[in-house]
Amino acid sequence: MNATATPVKVELITGSLRCFTLGLLGLLPVVGFPLAIMALGEYRRMKRLRAEWNPARRYLSRGAAFGWLGVALLLLEAGIAITVTIAIAIARA
Repeated sequence: MNATATPVKVELITGSLRCFTLGLLGLLPVVGFPLAIMALGEYRRMKRLRAEWNPARRYLSRGAAFGWLGVALLLLEAGIAITVTIAIAIARA
């Protein structure tokens, strides 16, 4: 193994696991939104490394998927909250 490539591989593996963890925490309602954004940022940063071999690539891709799901859930929650608020305002009028 090349000695100069070792730190890059360590960073790649730890970043992939960090992306997965942040993505999972990004599924929490409301408070998870910043964590989901951080997971997507970590995914983008790991993809820039352009490593040929990543043993944690499944964690990286699943972390990004969880991050996008966390963002989508927040948008869905916001849409439901706005719709309910409008419906209550119309019902009271």
